[in-house]
Amino acid sequence: MQVHTQLSQLPNFRNPVITIGTFDGVHQGHRRIIERIKALAADCGGESVVITFEPHPRLLLNPGDQSLTLIHTILEKTEALSALNVDHLVVVPFTLEFARQTAEAYVEDFLIGHFHPHTVVIGYDHQFGAERSGNYQLLERYKQEGDFNWRKFRFK
Repeated sequence: MQVHTQLSQLPNFRNPVITIGTFDGVHQGHRRIIERIKALAADCGGESVVITFEPHPRLLLNPGDQSLTLIHTILEKTEALSALNVDHLVVVPFTLEFARQTAEAYVEDFLIGHFHPHTVVIGYDHQFGAERSGNYQLLERYKQEGDFNWRKFRFK
């Protein structure tokens, strides 16, 4: 697995099938999403790409919140994802500037601008952008415009 920590130095991924999340603990649900992106990547001759954030967004956005207990350090998370044979792990520095992006900017500048995804796979309740205003409905709009495919994943 290749680990990338600088958005400005990402390679040109081949038909990237991506998923995005904090992946703390890399639990069974996470493993199922990762198996899904690997299968979709194989189907389109692409690469599996997991995008995560450091520090955990809640640590930056809610610094006084004592309710968040992380299961994995970034190193442990990297090791767990590597064991699942992901092609690429992108660790995005989570900053206040990044958090303030509109949901549209997140999709256009971050997802499309940096990754040019073939397919995006998200959990059914995944939200993104400032105030968590983006969701699967926004991704559907970009799918209709032909920017990429996306899949909503529901744990069963």
